[in-house]
Amino acid sequence: MLENRTKKMTITQRLNYYFSNFNTSESRGKNMRRNTRFSMFQISFMMALLAASKAPTIESFSVQKQTGVNSIHRIVFGTAALSKADDPYAMLDAAYDKGVRRFDLARTYGMGESEKIFGEWLESRDIDRCDIDLITKGGIGMDRYGDPDRPLLTFESLSDEVDLSLDTLNVEDVDLYMFHRDDARLSVEQFVDWINKILETGKIKRWGVSNWSFDRFKAAHQYASKKGLVPPSANSPQYSLAAPVCDVWPSTQSISQPHHEKQIQWYAKNGIELICWEVLAKGFMAKEDLWTEDEVDYTSFGKATERGTEQWRVQRIQKAYCNPENYRRRNLAIKLAKQSRLNLAQVAMLYPLTKGQHISVIFGSSKAHHIDDMVALQHLNIDETAMALFNRPVEERRKNSPFIPQFLSDRGANNIQPFRFRHANSKAATVSMRADS
Repeated sequence: MLENRTKKMTITQRLNYYFSNFNTSESRGKNMRRNTRFSMFQISFMMALLAASKAPTIESFSVQKQTGVNSIHRIVFGTAALSKADDPYAMLDAAYDKGVRRFDLARTYGMGESEKIFGEWLESRDIDRCDIDLITKGGIGMDRYGDPDRPLLTFESLSDEVDLSLDTLNVEDVDLYMFHRDDARLSVEQFVDWINKILETGKIKRWGVSNWSFDRFKAAHQYASKKGLVPPSANSPQYSLAAPVCDVWPSTQSISQPHHEKQIQWYAKNGIELICWEVLAKGFMAKEDLWTEDEVDYTSFGKATERGTEQWRVQRIQKAYCNPENYRRRNLAIKLAKQSRLNLAQVAMLYPLTKGQHISVIFGSSKAHHIDDMVALQHLNIDETAMALFNRPVEERRKNSPFIPQFLSDRGANNIQPFRFRHANSKAATVSMRADS
């Protein structure tokens, strides 16, 4: 009866109705026990209604436009698949012409081809070297998959790799040189001492690491600071709106899960740049219909596959990204994109950019109009309401009580849910992927 009376009322009308009912019952001098029971219900229900009226809703979030809110320096052109582009020089021309000035390379990208192509492009164009910010990575030989048994790095082999990269790029120095992977067989002290010796030669302006754990990075930073050496100023982890529940690629590191928030804050406090890769989760956060929940075969995740094959890549990607929480986030991002007249990829790229000014994003593309989409991000930001919705559900239901929005509870950020294994209704999608980490 109570539900029927209030079903069509607004929140304000409901509150007025309950307050009126409550006051009337008091004035009539009803039984104390009944009043107590009724008032407790009233208070609980009114609190829930008030909370619901303030809770973020899908209709209330937006992308904000603010000129220059994200420096173009934080939008980095990735070259992992540059050697596979139909016209790689045209892609580099398009990126440069549209304002991109920062490029991410690595000795292993294209087994050396990406650095070669970029070096030839740079030499053939009338571009001032000072106008380009170059990042390249090395220290793992030509190991493409993060093999823990690869030949052990030495100072001599590191020096040779740095020289080879500079020669291939046709430059005298790079702005940032990064260890492409960590190697637990070496101490952080060795990495720090070796790279500082190379810094003294002027061949690199600053140094950082890629895919290092927070503990190892912090240890390297503390050691360098204590010894009066130059500490690492950047780390390059996986970071995306789609949070992986396992390693995407061998020996890689991610900071996408909610419990990494304190680490992200530590990096900001200590002036460390996070240069994030696989922000679009290998297309999961770029294509609305890629790997829908009905077509992913979760039972195939445990099957043995040959390393480096297309089946191996797709299996690892789906196992990392295709889970209920990430589908929830993608659906929310799709709605935000449509409301803001953007596309899914733009919203996904904005997510880490909005998290902090110390965060940069790497994007790779084979189509010029995608570069336009990325360059536009320098004038956009996701509002706080939308960020809150991405990080946790709007509401949660509790047994024997009215629902209370989760942002009022002390639960904190949502934890990724475990996989729910089931048979797929259709075959998994097969697309071309690269492990550009």
